[in-house]
Amino acid sequence: EPIDAMVDLHLAVWNGPAGDSRDTAIAELYAPDVFVAEPERARRGHAGMDEAVSTLQAQLPGTVIIRSGPIQVVQDLVTYPWTLGAPGQPPLASGRDVLLVRDGMIASLYVVLDPA
Repeated sequence: EPIDAMVDLHLAVWNGPAGDSRDTAIAELYAPDVFVAEPERARRGHAGMDEAVSTLQAQLPGTVIIRSGPIQVVQDLVTYPWTLGAPGQPPLASGRDVLLVRDGMIASLYVVLDPA
């Protein structure tokens, strides 16, 4: 399934280390002008995506994002729930990603956090 593979690669970007492989994945997966909307900040472009991932990893080292429910698709909108935490530990946070897909690439990412 192309959407399943897209979501898997998206999560691999967020869970993977900085470096050439992440840079390549970002270039292949996200539109050049990708919009990244988080509760506290919005960023644009591949550099903005890399900054968002690096910021999260610096704030919560050793954590991973895991899809915690089904992927739902409506036309160009893709959404699924996730949890964030250290492997084997209770989640520190949960939420939902909302992706807008354009021409086979992620054009927008909205990160929606569940209430604490």
